[in-house]
Amino acid sequence: MVTWRVFVEAGAAGYGLFSVFWSALFLVVGILFGLQQESTRVVAHEAADIRPQGRATLWRFAVGVSLVVATAIMLLAPLWAVPSLGAENANLAWLVSIGAALNGLVAAASGVMAGAGMWRHLAAIVALDGILRVVFVLGVLTVSHDVVALAVAVILPFPLSLLVVGIAGRQRLAGHGRVSIGYGRLALNTARTMVAASATAVLINGFPLVLSFFAGPDNHDLLGTLVLAVTLTRAPVLVPLMALTSYLVSRFSHAPASVARWTTLLLLGLTGVVAVLCLGTWLWAVPVLQFVFGHQFTISAPVLTGLVASSGLIGALCISGSAVLSRNQHGLYAAGWVGASVVSIVVLALPLPLPLPVRTVIALASGPAIGLIVHLLGLRLVSRRRVVGAAAASSSPGTP
Repeated sequence: MVTWRVFVEAGAAGYGLFSVFWSALFLVVGILFGLQQESTRVVAHEAADIRPQGRATLWRFAVGVSLVVATAIMLLAPLWAVPSLGAENANLAWLVSIGAALNGLVAAASGVMAGAGMWRHLAAIVALDGILRVVFVLGVLTVSHDVVALAVAVILPFPLSLLVVGIAGRQRLAGHGRVSIGYGRLALNTARTMVAASATAVLINGFPLVLSFFAGPDNHDLLGTLVLAVTLTRAPVLVPLMALTSYLVSRFSHAPASVARWTTLLLLGLTGVVAVLCLGTWLWAVPVLQFVFGHQFTISAPVLTGLVASSGLIGALCISGSAVLSRNQHGLYAAGWVGASVVSIVVLALPLPLPLPVRTVIALASGPAIGLIVHLLGLRLVSRRRVVGAAAASSSPGTP
C-alpha cells in the first residue's frame, strides 16, 4: 500500500528519493536485526537450560548498541548521504540516525519476546508497526509529498508500537531481559551476528541504497522503477520469511535434533512456492503492474521473473541461516551472508555490457546462491563432526 501510494502520488522520481531514504533506514534496521537474533538465541537457550540469570541486562545493552549505531550513521553521513540522496536531501541522515536508535530498542524487545515464547506480543508489535506506518504515510500524502514529512511518518511507528506492546508485557519482558552471560560475551556474539545481519541487510533492506550508487543521484526515474520491481517481487517470499526468522531460530534452538529435517522440508516447500510465483510473474505480472502503476513502470517480464527467483534464493539463505545460528555457529552464519553480499555487489559493479535491471538480477541470484552453499556445507560438516565425536565417545574405554 505504501509503495503504491508513494509511487502514484510522487511519481517515479519522487518514489526513487523516498525509496533511498527508506532503504538507508531499513538497512540499519536490518543490521540491528542481528541484535534481535542474538537476543532471541540467548533468551531461548537460557530458558531451555534453566540457568541462573542476572549478570547482564539486555535493555541496557540495547540502549548502548543503539547509541553507537546512531553515532556511526552521522559520522559516516558525508560518505553515503550526498552520493545517494543528493546534496539538497543529505539532512535526511539525521532522521535515519534517530530512526535507527529507536529501532534498536524494538529489536531487543522483539528478540526477548521470541526467545521467551511471547508470540502474541511479538505478532502484535510487528502488526502494529506496519499498520501505523501505512496510516501515517498515507495521512502525510493527503496533504504533502515532502520527503521529510514522509520520513517522520516512517519513523514514528517504532516508539509507538514498542510503547503499546511493551506496557502490556512489561513484567515478562523485564524478567527475561536479564541473562547470565556478561556484557563482554554478549557484545562479542552480537557483533558477529550483526556483521552477518549487515550483509543480510545489504541484500534485502539496503539493496535500493546500493542500487542508487550505480544509478546515480540524478537518475531517480530508473532507480524508482527498478526499486519498485525489486520490492514487489520480494514481498511474497521475504516478508513472511523475515517475520518468521526469530521463530525458526527459537524452534531450532529448542529442538536441535530436528534441524536438518526441518531445514530440508522448508527448503523444498520454498522451492515449490517460488516456482509457482515465477510462472505467474512470467504470464501476468507486466500487464497487472502497468494497470496498477501506469505505463511509467517499464520493467520486462524476464527481469521480473528473475527477481522472483532471486528472492527465493535469499529466502533459502534466511532458512539456512536460522538453522546455523541455532547451533551457535556465528562464524559460519556470518560467512554465508557476508559471502552472498560481497559476491552480489562485485557482480553488480562489474563492467558488463548489460542494462542495470539485468545486472541486478544476476547479482541478486549469484550472491545468495554462494551463501546458501556455504551454509549447507557448513551444517553438513558440523553434523558429521558431532556424529564422529559421539561415536568416539561411545567406543572409548570405560564407556557403559
